[in-house]
Amino acid sequence: MRPEFTTIPAHGAAARRALDCARATTLALAATLAMAGCGGAESGTDAVTDPKAQVTAPGPSTSDAATASTTATDTTTDTTTDTTTDTMTDTGPSPRTTEASDADALTARELIDAGDAIGTLLNAERTREAEIIVRRLLERAPAGSASHARVHELAARVFFTHARLPTSELGPEERDALLSEAAACAVRSIAPDERDDARIAFAALLASGGGLHRDAARLFDQALAIAPKPEYLLQAALAALAEGDLTRARALLATRRGAAPSDAWNDAIEAEIALAAGESAPAVAAAQRAVAGDRDALEFRMILARALRRDGRAADAARLLSALEPEARTKPALAEQFALALAESGDLAGAARAWDAARAANPADPYVRAETALAFHRAGDTARAAAELSALDAMKGGAAQRRRVAGLMRAKP
Repeated sequence: MRPEFTTIPAHGAAARRALDCARATTLALAATLAMAGCGGAESGTDAVTDPKAQVTAPGPSTSDAATASTTATDTTTDTTTDTTTDTMTDTGPSPRTTEASDADALTARELIDAGDAIGTLLNAERTREAEIIVRRLLERAPAGSASHARVHELAARVFFTHARLPTSELGPEERDALLSEAAACAVRSIAPDERDDARIAFAALLASGGGLHRDAARLFDQALAIAPKPEYLLQAALAALAEGDLTRARALLATRRGAAPSDAWNDAIEAEIALAAGESAPAVAAAQRAVAGDRDALEFRMILARALRRDGRAADAARLLSALEPEARTKPALAEQFALALAESGDLAGAARAWDAARAANPADPYVRAETALAFHRAGDTARAAAELSALDAMKGGAAQRRRVAGLMRAKP
């Protein structure tokens, strides 16, 4: 399981492992679509995005509107059960529940200045310093205070942006903890009478990414009641898929077809719903329509490849992805689908080459290197597999990835 979330995403290693590649990759994408200004040196992976569905992270000023992108969550399993059902029920501040004294309460001027400072630090990719500031703010913004919602909104952005640090700088446990904090703060930042649909949708995406699916559904409904925008409907449908709520996903898709009838994402969502329901042939048909509607969207080709694999047509999936530019196939999510299709077609050496190309393009990613080692092991090149395993020892997060694939090697030599 890739340490990056999150498609989308899911919360915690056990829950994330329960998502199959279809829902995991697309859920991570859904979160990506909700953030504007994606990319930059802190981006941990190569998520592909649909520019038509981007939503600007809300904020009162340019410097304060820190933006972020999620990373694609890739899995190597084909199960379809999501056991993540955590809900944010606590409405108090996360770091402390004690009342702040009047003298310690934040003034409006302090809050504005702090927001500007955090925005400047995030824009300069100094997320750890921004985190120090926001944790101090949280201590001075208890539940019921005038600054409570605004501080938690800032905290959610900072924690989420910090979680996007590359895998060479941030381990999976710390990443999961930051995503959980971001989700909790996002939920606390929205009052029941909030009328800014962009703020609400932003919070809903972070809640979904942190595994707080019930809170995410409630917040999406709140945003949609104000502004039933196609991008919100897309994100809400994919969040429903992550929770395994196919009834809600279908209802949201039906509404979205009415709001944006010509958008190829409608067919992509339909394909994902069919995959989640175990209906591979309808999934293939829907994904083919999505690809025909937007031939430049790599996401749709990944969905089609997964649908073809699920339908027992791995060789067709391999041919589909082999037609892409080599650079595109080095993106971890695409490399994984390509390697799986090749392996399922009986071309284990080709699968190893697919992962090796991804490793060369992502040398600091321990998941990619671990999968490269596993692919060479299964192709019979034990010397190369051992070399890649040894290289993991010097990488942050590498030890955990080495243990993971070592177990797979023992289980399936």
